Amino acid sequence: MTNNRDLSRFTVLVIVIAAAIAWMHDGYSLVLISTLSTQLQDFFIGITTTEIGLVISLQFVFTVPGAILFGELGDRFGRKKALIISIGWDAIFSSMTGIVPPDAFWLFAVLRLLSGLGVSWGISFSLISEYFKPKRRGAVGGLVHSTFVFGYVGAILTSMIIGPIGWQWCFLTALFPLPFLVLFWFYLPESAVWSEFDRIQKETGKKQKLRIRELFSEKWAKLTVLLIVLFWMAETAYHALVDHAPEFFEYLFAISGATNPKTTSLLYMLVIMLIAAGGLFFFGFLSDYIGRKKAFALDNLLGIIGGVIFVFFTLVLFNQTLILVSSIIITLGFGLHGIFGVWSSELYDTELRASANSIIFSVARGLSFGAFFVGLIADSLNPYTTIADRLANPSISLQALGTGMILSLIASIGVFISLLFVPEPVDKNITALSKADVLKP
Repeated sequence: MTNNRDLSRFTVLVIVIAAAIAWMHDGYSLVLISTLSTQLQDFFIGITTTEIGLVISLQFVFTVPGAILFGELGDRFGRKKALIISIGWDAIFSSMTGIVPPDAFWLFAVLRLLSGLGVSWGISFSLISEYFKPKRRGAVGGLVHSTFVFGYVGAILTSMIIGPIGWQWCFLTALFPLPFLVLFWFYLPESAVWSEFDRIQKETGKKQKLRIRELFSEKWAKLTVLLIVLFWMAETAYHALVDHAPEFFEYLFAISGATNPKTTSLLYMLVIMLIAAGGLFFFGFLSDYIGRKKAFALDNLLGIIGGVIFVFFTLVLFNQTLILVSSIIITLGFGLHGIFGVWSSELYDTELRASANSIIFSVARGLSFGAFFVGLIADSLNPYTTIADRLANPSISLQALGTGMILSLIASIGVFISLLFVPEPVDKNITALSKADVLKP
């Protein structure tokens, strides 16, 4: 067996870049619809916040069948091939969104859903978890997850710089990973852990099982359900705030009399996302020393505190400064997402790892529907239907959207409760052989 740790520094760098590009592009292509929300509502006549929110949520729903497909490919044929194909799929279908005419919002929605099938998150985290040692795995996982933030930042910059020319050009930039795929094809190594597992499978003649069925078998069902519930709550908390955050801050800065509320909102989102990147890395790093579960719980408490401050000063005693402060605290409270991938990787066997990571995270994210429910609540409470009227009455629009965002605080409390039942891995070493029997509740 070739030891992953014998690889050159260049090869290690390629592994990290591959995982980062996969997750960064996921963030970039999925977030563009949020940063361009008001322009899309202007382009597709009659489209509301609810409908934009529904498309945002449904594209995450479609990551579930994508996770089943690419997770199975990753476990059956190797991490490398599945990762390259999934990134290419997402890039191509995301870019095709830019060719939709103004009378075909349904086509825009279909292309967004198809792009959601290109799930690479679980494969990326399987790859890095199988390479790095336990005392480095959390930090690297947090670092890789933070690249989602850079995808978000890239989407914001693209919306600010290219958006004024036309939102369509923004989606065409989603092709940026294609040159990297050539690099990965020639220089990205296959996971040595998976290669050893594959060799053992072939030598013993063991029949391959359908992973989605195995994840819900008697052996794994309890753990799978617990992780789905935990991650579902965390994803609901995240999407209930972040997916509509550009619109929320646009109203907030309109109240303060900003000359260009949209630009100011996007610039503030840049600051928030950079803070998020630091939080993701820090709590991933912290989990290497105090454990995945403790670090997750500590960060979740930070998110709850920020959520309470946000709700009070948005809906009870309005204070713009404290709303901005609460948004920073909440952003740091989302650092727990950087622990997801390595935690679930350590809990499952090699034969299931890519599928488990992909399916659990995608089901949790797909079922969150945070953007849809927040948009639905906001539209039901807001008497104004056009973006122009809403920006002309920003206080009412802010209150309506802020009310819907209470869902984030409720979900964060749900994270804390469900966390009590999820196991911490006793043995964090990852090998080709089964170690499921050493897990404790």
